[in-house]
This record gives sequence, C-alpha cells and structure tokens, in this order.
Amino acid sequence: MAVDSPRDLFLYELGAMHDAERRSGELFGTFADFVSNGDLAQLLRTQRQESDEQFENLDRCFRILGAAPTHIPSTTVAGMREGFEELEALQPPKEILELFTLGAALRLAHFGIASYRSLLDRALLMKENECAQWLETNLIQKEASAGNLERVGHEMGLRVLAT
Repeated sequence: MAVDSPRDLFLYELGAMHDAERRSGELFGTFADFVSNGDLAQLLRTQRQESDEQFENLDRCFRILGAAPTHIPSTTVAGMREGFEELEALQPPKEILELFTLGAALRLAHFGIASYRSLLDRALLMKENECAQWLETNLIQKEASAGNLERVGHEMGLRVLAT
C-alpha cells in the first residue's frame, strides 16, 4: 500500500487499528479463559465483545470511505501478547499473573484511547463525519472500559498487595 497522502496515512492507521481490535479481542478472550476470578473473567469477556463491536465499527468506516480494510499488523498488541506469554512461562503465582493480566488489559484500553483520539481528530479534519461518529463510539467505549479496568485493578491490587 502506497502512503502518499494524508488520506492514505489515515487508511493505513485505520488498518492498523482494525488489526489491533481483532488481536485485542483474541487476547481478551485468552485472558478471560485464563483467570479464575469470576468478576475479572466477566469484565474481560465484555472487553472481548466490545473489541468485536469496535472491529465492526472500523469496517463501517472503511465502507463509508469506499476502501477495503487494509491488513497492517498491530505490533503493539502482538507485543502485549508476547509479554503475557513470557510472564506466564515464569510460572508466577496465579494472583500475580491475574494482576499482570489486568494491567495488560488496561494498557490495551489506553492504547485504544490514544489511537481513537488521533483517528477521530483526523476524520473530523478530513470532514469524514460519518466515520468520525463510529470512531467516537469506539473512543467512548474504550474510555468507559479503562475506567472499569482501573477500578477492578485497584481493588485487586489492594487484595494482592495486602497479603
């Protein structure tokens, strides 16, 4: 894919976020299957479902823009999976790995927030208002998710650190 114009760059970054949502959904599913804390598992399943919805919203943006989704690998999400697998291989206690998992989920949410803020700004500047609405929907979901993850992370941190 040639990236010769601001629109090309926007489509490139939209493609990278498209892959990030796909990979994030898979990673949230892995996390949810892994953890034993029921509330955390449910929160992670919700994150997976939201990633699937956000992936679909990005598909809508591509259609609105008259472009096919481009496959731009998200090295950020791939790196987060790798970090989880590396820590898991060290076989830490379950609660430590769950605390790490929660932190990784929060980092994914904040990565999404930063990405969607940038994409939303560019869509608005390019006057792609319909696409901007879908990006804003994703941004709002990510911000709410981050708040939930922060709350649960704090509560879990208090329990783990108090022992």
